[in-house]
Amino acid sequence: MEHPFFPTTTTRMEALQWLSIAEKLLLTRDLVGSKSFAKRARDADPTLTPAEQILAITETIIAGECWIVNNHADWYAVLRLTPQQGQEAELVSSQYRNLALILNPQKNRYPLADEAFRLVVDAWAVLSNPSRKALFDKELVFSQQQQQQPATFSNPTQAMHQNFIFFGGGNSSGASHS
Repeated sequence: MEHPFFPTTTTRMEALQWLSIAEKLLLTRDLVGSKSFAKRARDADPTLTPAEQILAITETIIAGECWIVNNHADWYAVLRLTPQQGQEAELVSSQYRNLALILNPQKNRYPLADEAFRLVVDAWAVLSNPSRKALFDKELVFSQQQQQQPATFSNPTQAMHQNFIFFGGGNSSGASHS
């Protein structure tokens, strides 16, 4: 189904308009909106290098806002890697280099490029250092285990209702029928 804002046939002028909207949304820190318009601009005209720069900024900052235990960013997500891919040092290094080139604030003039660049540098500082990476991997596993554990009686009203039914003889009004 065609989206009313994004017709299927586009011109370079429309792609540039979408790019302009993406930049304005980036200024207001609407990362999801900016990403959406930048993707549309890139899809409409793949030669628009600025669209790639805006996408790199938005995707990096969005990934950096996903916290794990101990208030750390998910450094693998920042470099657009899975933890399994993060075990390959050359792949981590390659992802870092690519993102650092795109996000370098001296070459990327868009707002928040410096923030995204710092996230990439911080991710590299952790994932390129074997001892820091091992500690981060342990915290990541712990965080994933915490998320997978079911909460027992997360709804106190439900727990009270269950106890009430059990101790009240099974009728929901609590009155006993003799």
